[in-house]
Amino acid sequence: MQLQEWDAAVTALVRCAWADPLSSLPFFRIGQIEILRQRFESAERWLSAAIEKFGASLMVRDEEAMESQLFSLDEQLATLERECGCPRPKQHRLAPNSLQRSSSRQVLADLATTTLSAAMAHSRMRFRMRFQLKTWSRRTLQPAGKRSLAILHVSPRYGKVDAKVLGLQRSRNMKQKLAQGRYTHTWGQFKQDGFRQALQTPPDTAAASLKEVDLIAWEGKQPVTYALRDGSREPLRLTFWATQESVNSLYEWCKWFESSTSLPQHPYPVLIPSKGRAKAAHLNWRAPHCFGPAAFQSDGQRQSPSALVVAVVEPSEAKDYREAWADLPLLVLPENDMGPAFARWCIQKVSSAFRMEQCHELGALLQMRYCWLVDDSITSFYRLNPLSDQSLQEEDERLQSRGVVLPLSSLSKPLGRKSERRSNGAMFAEAMLAVQQQASQGTCAICGFLRDDGTAPMKSAQWALDSTSVFKVVLLNLVELAKLQVEYVPQLHLFEDVCLNVQARNSGGRILKCMSYCYWADNKTFGGCAEQRAQKAAAPRCTGLEDIIPASAFMELTAAAKTAVEHVYGWVHRDEERSRLRKEALGMPAPLPAPETEALPLTEGTEEATDMQQHGVTFFDEHFFDPFQDLDWSQPALDDLQIQVIQDDRSREVEPQARTEHRRWLLRKPSGENAVMVLD
Repeated sequence: MQLQEWDAAVTALVRCAWADPLSSLPFFRIGQIEILRQRFESAERWLSAAIEKFGASLMVRDEEAMESQLFSLDEQLATLERECGCPRPKQHRLAPNSLQRSSSRQVLADLATTTLSAAMAHSRMRFRMRFQLKTWSRRTLQPAGKRSLAILHVSPRYGKVDAKVLGLQRSRNMKQKLAQGRYTHTWGQFKQDGFRQALQTPPDTAAASLKEVDLIAWEGKQPVTYALRDGSREPLRLTFWATQESVNSLYEWCKWFESSTSLPQHPYPVLIPSKGRAKAAHLNWRAPHCFGPAAFQSDGQRQSPSALVVAVVEPSEAKDYREAWADLPLLVLPENDMGPAFARWCIQKVSSAFRMEQCHELGALLQMRYCWLVDDSITSFYRLNPLSDQSLQEEDERLQSRGVVLPLSSLSKPLGRKSERRSNGAMFAEAMLAVQQQASQGTCAICGFLRDDGTAPMKSAQWALDSTSVFKVVLLNLVELAKLQVEYVPQLHLFEDVCLNVQARNSGGRILKCMSYCYWADNKTFGGCAEQRAQKAAAPRCTGLEDIIPASAFMELTAAAKTAVEHVYGWVHRDEERSRLRKEALGMPAPLPAPETEALPLTEGTEEATDMQQHGVTFFDEHFFDPFQDLDWSQPALDDLQIQVIQDDRSREVEPQARTEHRRWLLRKPSGENAVMVLD
């Protein structure tokens, strides 16, 4: 009986100190530090009382019985981790490291002669944690967008970065993995030729009459304007060139967003910017592995509109795309050669609100709450199904047969695959609907997917929160982005998607990344951003700020946009400078250093404080949806935090604005299982 009471005491202590790991994630705010300190003090007082009450019996406790109870608890936690699909990293486990080894009894005996002294050591550890909390509260915190770029690397296709020198995009022990048979079930099994050909082949549809409708982007009580090359400004007017059926589908989607509160049966409207790839772009989304032809058939009995996929092209290429794709809806931009950032900005602005102009008359204001923005190089989607127990056993036996040393405890990180790729049916629609369902449970500003680089089946988490590595296939929450005042920077030459993610993070927005579906995409050498990549490759210097955005355009940006651009430039400069210095150290030809940016008034130093004073900066970190995640004191987790600088230069904590208020999440598995994790 005393043993059960002691186990209950330990469980209560853990829950009091770390919050209940089965119902919530340990996301802490700086405003809650004092509350957390009080929890520690209360836990220590409770532990002292428990030791005083049970101390005598604990000293004569059968060590083997106690150890068996602890092992039983560890195995139950490991089972829950596997069921939830989110095992904890080694440094985040609640169980002591000694319990992860076969000789734990001897280790426990060496650690403390009695259970009483072990409990006192546990109490002293809590005291050290409280001291670390004080140190954490005094740390100089960086904006969330800048912190999230710390684990992201610049692609060698867009920066002066040598992947081999930095060890990027390669495995250091590939030969060993091949000898162990890690890729036996994946090597050469997922060829993309059939998917690519299906997406590049126009569908066989009957000829239909086309019409052109002007869409004028609207904001507030006036149209959105954009800057021409001569400095003048014009209303943002795009031409929707499509069949009457597609025009009706666009109108139905806008009306559905106004009235419906349920989830649609088809993905939200998909807009695909494309340039220079009239015959090579992946635009046939009627293919069976995309949406399928049935998704585009209008039926009055359905509860949601039919699927709508629109290609966004420049005026000079509109005829080429129309010749290649007879009835594909086209959204024609107002200008040529304005860059990919301008095209994405136009998509965001016109999707947020627009008016149709017919016969020189403006129609009613139409709006969309969500839209998909997808590159024209996506080839396929795969579902990552967890391996069955039998498959996991076979995986372990296969590794053992090749001399791999497997962990003795189920709490250790498993080796080999944890899931397997599956593709059957309309995978594009299935993956997008899964993200739409998850996004409807909260207010994420941007959602995206994992890009499979060959290691997708090794991933453990099913969802990642606040990751800036969301590209190519993104779901834009247009309403949330408007509240945050976050939009694409149209003047950018490179990294427009990274800059949008950084802006959203700095402004308090959330980014959701789906890890249970992954996509494959081609790296095409022509069209799209090929011109920008060629100019960057031919440049003798590393990337300067004016290579990312012109100086005159940078001066006209808002303070929040300037901060985001500066963070992106610092991220690029970090990787390029590291690559350049290593090349010089190895005696290899290296590019010249980046030009100085002292002439441009960046937001470093005092101006950064002024920016935070006027707009507020939110500080977050990247997290995985892991109900068993422990605190990492080296990189503290800051949720919904804002720090504001006031006139007397004293920092104080302020309540977050409505857009960053504490929200409740229901995290459902994409497989449809009734396993719900609640994030409060």
